[in-house]
Amino acid sequence: MTEASTQVLDITPAASEKIAELIRTRGKEGLAVRVGIRGTLPGGGYQTEFKFQERSNATPEDIVQPAGEFDFLFAPDVADKVKGCRVDYDDQRYAAGFNIEYPPAPFGPPTDRVRSDWSEPLAIQVQQVINDYINPGVAGHGGWVLLTDVKNTSVYVEMGGGCQGCGLSAVTLRQGIERAIMDAVPEVTEVVDITEHGEGENPYYSQEAAQDMGASPLA
Repeated sequence: MTEASTQVLDITPAASEKIAELIRTRGKEGLAVRVGIRGTLPGGGYQTEFKFQERSNATPEDIVQPAGEFDFLFAPDVADKVKGCRVDYDDQRYAAGFNIEYPPAPFGPPTDRVRSDWSEPLAIQVQQVINDYINPGVAGHGGWVLLTDVKNTSVYVEMGGGCQGCGLSAVTLRQGIERAIMDAVPEVTEVVDITEHGEGENPYYSQEAAQDMGASPLA
């Protein structure tokens, strides 16, 4: 088995030169930079760490990114998490150092779960409202809404991302989602939330914040 080589990070010349300088100060040839993940960040992305290691200790499974005088090494799962990040170094700022910028996260329900084969006119209209108005509205809070079913005049939706487990999910449903759907499609008589809110991992609002703020992203 051989190492895979690919472009994972967008490394600026300033960052690349600073890392190379740090390697040179150690007086050891053949050092590489192991990229690791220590945890997640509240606003999205990961706590990322760089560690020097002997290049010869790379594993056959490692993803390798050449960066001039050295290589970056990634375990495959780490490469997936940090792919597309921009790494810069700026010594002119107040807090000089490395800066890692994550690309904007794609908001929306999983594409393999979004149905495009609705045949009932009511379902087609509701899906259009969700696509054009509701999801763009909750995307700013890291959330999304999925139309799962339409039975007679009842609409069933699932909330995900920052809306799953959010203390304001009931407010968002009644004041935002339900109102938007019923205003656009008057034939709808109820909107039912089937979300397992207890499984939410990273809601935009906590329950405590909901008590203080009391406003839905769509209200």
